[in-house]
Amino acid sequence: MSLRSLFILPFLLPVLCQADSSLTYANALLPGSETIIQVKDGDVLMGDRESKILFKSGKDELVIIDHPTRTYMIMDEETAKRLEQQMSAAQQQMSAMMAQMQEQMKDMSEEQRAQMQQMMESRMASGGAKIAVKTTVQKKGEDTVAGVSCTNMMILANGKPSGEVCVAQAGVLGLDTADYHSMVNATDTVRRLMERVTGRDDNDTVSMNMRVMKGIPVRMRDLMDGDVSTLTSRSSVDLDAGMFRVPDGYQKRDMLQ
Repeated sequence: MSLRSLFILPFLLPVLCQADSSLTYANALLPGSETIIQVKDGDVLMGDRESKILFKSGKDELVIIDHPTRTYMIMDEETAKRLEQQMSAAQQQMSAMMAQMQEQMKDMSEEQRAQMQQMMESRMASGGAKIAVKTTVQKKGEDTVAGVSCTNMMILANGKPSGEVCVAQAGVLGLDTADYHSMVNATDTVRRLMERVTGRDDNDTVSMNMRVMKGIPVRMRDLMDGDVSTLTSRSSVDLDAGMFRVPDGYQKRDMLQ
């Protein structure tokens, strides 16, 4: 389960209902799979049947729960810092390897050098270089998805289209103000920790920046990989508080091991 697939702004109108909320999305690239977002008392649980990410209100961390292995991991600033150090060391090793390859290229034919150069550029592009990305949105009219009124928006990364979303106001989906802001804080935490780990701030994918979109996406189309996620159901029934805890008997695992 990719982090990007899990995460689907503050200008809410007064909300009429105070209830727990569940939103279910279908993913076009993974037929039969569902991503579910559940909110209760400021806590947010996101994921599919096998893996979940838990965001507890008031805590600046993510709990990653893996049901098949009955384990969980904590992602916080300290963990992100350690992962960043690992990636930095790996980047240094890659740079040293590239320097060796440059030296070997001196004795290659022109065709071989061109092939080698292309391979090196590809590896360097995936090496985590810092990329500044400014995310903006353009409104494209109104629509209805799964019976929910929403506003179509084009997501632009540095002025270039990266995705299309249809965004609904939280009140329309049954979320109260506190739960809505918890969802915003959860996605902000994911984006910030990803940026810390990778050294990149280009993680503003279609579903990751609710603060910029000022609402909750009910349909998301990623123009990079073609994936489409669509809201299929929503519910405001009371949720069991036990769902928002690590299950009994699950073992803690270090993300770096």
